[in-house]
Amino acid sequence: MPDASPFDRHDVLSLLFHPRPGLPVPEETDSCFDLFIPGHDGERLAIRCHLAGKELPTLLFFHGNGEVASDYDELAPHLTRCGFNFIIAEYRGYGLSRGEPTVSHMLADAKTAFTFMEGWLKNREFHGPMVVMGRSLGSAPALELAAAFQERIHGLVLESGFARFIPLLHTIGLPQWVDLPHESEGPANLAKISTYKRPLLVIHADEDAIIPFHEGEDLFEASPSTEKRFLEVKNAGHNDVFYVGHRDYLDALSHLSHSLLSP
Repeated sequence: MPDASPFDRHDVLSLLFHPRPGLPVPEETDSCFDLFIPGHDGERLAIRCHLAGKELPTLLFFHGNGEVASDYDELAPHLTRCGFNFIIAEYRGYGLSRGEPTVSHMLADAKTAFTFMEGWLKNREFHGPMVVMGRSLGSAPALELAAAFQERIHGLVLESGFARFIPLLHTIGLPQWVDLPHESEGPANLAKISTYKRPLLVIHADEDAIIPFHEGEDLFEASPSTEKRFLEVKNAGHNDVFYVGHRDYLDALSHLSHSLLSP
């Protein structure tokens, strides 16, 4: 059982997480279905799978704080055509998962989901490399995995990710006068990415009003990777990155997939 985060408090959690129900897969097939697994403490977690090929890389995705896995049903075919098995790990209380979301649960459940999917794929003879991707809030669990399992993660993608946790909390409504723990006691995204040396793709909108553009730049600069790329999406905000920059966005993901499969 992980220790509770000092940020696991009502005033923070009520702003940080916005869980809502999601829809089941309209029609389950061999390539599109939901899995249900126990979280680190046994709570039921949902994982949505969009499979494309046993030889392809698998993209384990963590979404933003107001999204659910079923929001990505229309986007999924675009990502599988880029050359990925697209797997969405749901947070507690979101979509088809149960429980209450907290910072500590989010990070611990990410490790559980990664370990489960790694074994599940291997048992079914999927042998492509593992890639982790986080959008917005999802950058925290993605970087938790990148720091903990670097040798087992072959690529990292961050879309609209935050470098610093406390400025994000203030942006989303926490008053400046509220006493908070030190930044290092939170997700510590900057510290974690500073240890990640494998392929990295950072995507950020130049007009993001929630997580400013310089946060993405700071994450990029902090990574010691020699195989890293920064994609600036111009004239886009926090929630329309894909729709504004979809061609470059998909090209960048396709390039990552192909590079991981190249000898």
